[in-house]
Amino acid sequence: MRGGVEAAAWGVPVGFLGGLIGLGGGEFRIPVLLRRFGLAPGVVVPLNSVISLITLCASLLFRAGSLSLSPLVPHLADIAALTAGGLVAALVGAGLVARLSDHRLHQAILVLLVGLGLLLVVEGIVGTDVRLDFLPQDGVARILTGVGLGAVIGMIATLLGVAGGELLIPTLVFIHGLDVKVAGSASLAISIVVVASALLRYRLLGRLPRRDHVVGIGAPMGGGSIAGAAAGAALAAFAPSSALKVFLGLVLLAAAWVSARR
Repeated sequence: MRGGVEAAAWGVPVGFLGGLIGLGGGEFRIPVLLRRFGLAPGVVVPLNSVISLITLCASLLFRAGSLSLSPLVPHLADIAALTAGGLVAALVGAGLVARLSDHRLHQAILVLLVGLGLLLVVEGIVGTDVRLDFLPQDGVARILTGVGLGAVIGMIATLLGVAGGELLIPTLVFIHGLDVKVAGSASLAISIVVVASALLRYRLLGRLPRRDHVVGIGAPMGGGSIAGAAAGAALAAFAPSSALKVFLGLVLLAAAWVSARR
């Protein structure tokens, strides 16, 4: 097993993504745990969830210090609906995803990641605001639509083994019309609840990571993520929204490339 110093070093850039954009970074952490640390897939998923939870909590805490969370208040109903849908997927969606996770579905997800990534890059460079305005204005219908969107994102995130921020942020930007910085903070809040519920599910299934993996890899990687999250959140306060969109788009393209190689 590789040392804690290397684990901490790998945690820093992933935590930076969390603080800067609002991602848990699982898409990039999983290949590291598989290839660099030689862990089995069944061990990686719950351990990745533990590290993701540390990263997400640290990122939201640091963003609350550098960016005000008050812009989230008008969108609390939409955020709650997306969270509820994600919870449904996290708690009961694993079996369904296992039946659906064939080659074509995985390819469709890769196409989605690439499409969203390119759209964000173009929008960030050109400066146009794309809005897919199909959300109902009626309160009940809007909430039900949000729950459905959250469930779909949760299913895809479960298939990819990540927290779902890669899809939550574009959804909040393009469908709900949030600024990318506000969307990043909302994504962190939603992902914390979803990942915590996934860990509860792993506990009930007796699949929590072993203590030596948590102490030897999870804790130092989480510590590195905290340091990276602090740096990312500080930069997020000054980075232009257009630059963050371009960077997020590039991250989505990289996530698609990493997923294609897994």
